[in-house]
Amino acid sequence: MKSILKTTSVLALAGAMALPVLADDTTSTDAKDQKDLKKVIEDQGINYVETAQKGITLSGYVDTSYTEQFGGRGTAFTSNQAYLHQFDVNNNNFNVNAVKIALEKALPDKNEWAAGFRIDTMYGQDAKILTASDPVLGSAGSSVYLEQALVKFRIPVGNGLDVYMGKFVTFLGYEVIESPANLNFSRGLLFTNAIPLTHTGIYVDYKFNDTFEAKFGIVDGWNQSASTPNTATGVGFPNGTDAKNDYPFGGKAITGQFTINAPGKNANLTQSFIYSPSGEPANFTAISGSSLVPSGTPDNRDNGPLVVYDVWGNWNPTFVKDSALTLGFNIDLGYNGASGLPVNSIYPGGGGTGFSFFHNEDSNTWWGAALYASYKLTKVVTLSSRGEYLHEDPAFNAKFGVAGVNNDDWSETLTASFSIWDNLLTRVEYRYDYLVEPNTAATGGPAVHTNQDEVSVEAVYSF
Repeated sequence: MKSILKTTSVLALAGAMALPVLADDTTSTDAKDQKDLKKVIEDQGINYVETAQKGITLSGYVDTSYTEQFGGRGTAFTSNQAYLHQFDVNNNNFNVNAVKIALEKALPDKNEWAAGFRIDTMYGQDAKILTASDPVLGSAGSSVYLEQALVKFRIPVGNGLDVYMGKFVTFLGYEVIESPANLNFSRGLLFTNAIPLTHTGIYVDYKFNDTFEAKFGIVDGWNQSASTPNTATGVGFPNGTDAKNDYPFGGKAITGQFTINAPGKNANLTQSFIYSPSGEPANFTAISGSSLVPSGTPDNRDNGPLVVYDVWGNWNPTFVKDSALTLGFNIDLGYNGASGLPVNSIYPGGGGTGFSFFHNEDSNTWWGAALYASYKLTKVVTLSSRGEYLHEDPAFNAKFGVAGVNNDDWSETLTASFSIWDNLLTRVEYRYDYLVEPNTAATGGPAVHTNQDEVSVEAVYSF
């Protein structure tokens, strides 16, 4: 739900509430100054903002939950398998997942010269995880996260060319960062591992007609708010002197999307991609026991090219009354052209490290598929399900999962949603994850089978 900031009393009250926070002390002089400043805001500042910036809307939500995780037909996940879950990671815990505030001036429907903006900020457990993926605009692990900050403007050519510049969420994926906007409470395997979350750059959006729409952009890379050059020492790279020249990363990437909408607007097919010629930054700890790369030394050697293709679709069958049934799918294909260390230069002949099976220019490939179904039983109760499979080939610097082995992951989720109170969504969810991976990279031991069950309860108020 969105509310328009259109009354001077609301903004004046917000200003008055903020003033004591900004004051250095609480003396009577300060109190008088605060009253005087409040009067100035009421008499001048608010009227100016209100008349110059019509149509600004405020929206957001408060997301809370309780999660319980336990082992199923085997051993519960260890830290090595933490990649299967990204946000719902706290066991036996009540959580403030997110307090989200979004401020926006949308572009009008009319095709004319126009400008606007969008700002999305988030506080809570979700923010801590998101800042770790993109710490450039904040501290890693901070409870405050800047999800989006962009300006937008329309050039009235053809049907209208919309331009967006700043930080924005990725084009890829069926699911989104905001849990209440997804069919399920927990985010799936593909969303967590196969795609980026945000970009910083510029993109254009053009709607050819009601059927076809296309987007294209140039960004700083995968979850990056800055193009950072490689600063590794060059140990083990082909010429052994300059890592930046051998495997540059952190350069620009291109991303795009093409959407086809059915004439009846009850189905759509969306294809997206991201391509980075020089890969993405990735820190990892070198192999323990190596005399050339000491254990614990951070290294940046995830080199390109990197490409991900994403396709997803939705269908609301017209033969189902009131469009109560929603069916969806998502497929991801990813490839990193050189995700590991050149084995012959780091460890000539394998060096007894157990990683001799890695080839020069070691590549990393992953793919996965997800199916979604949701049925609205009544005006109050909705049932949703998700089934997923995700695979990754062995790689020294794996995109996710355990390095040096195949990673095969399955997940099944069932969610019951209840809309009893206005603006309040409550959900109960059961999720089962299962993965099979060989033992360590070189021991050739038996495969490891890992299971986990999770039960979650969520309450979200949106405004």
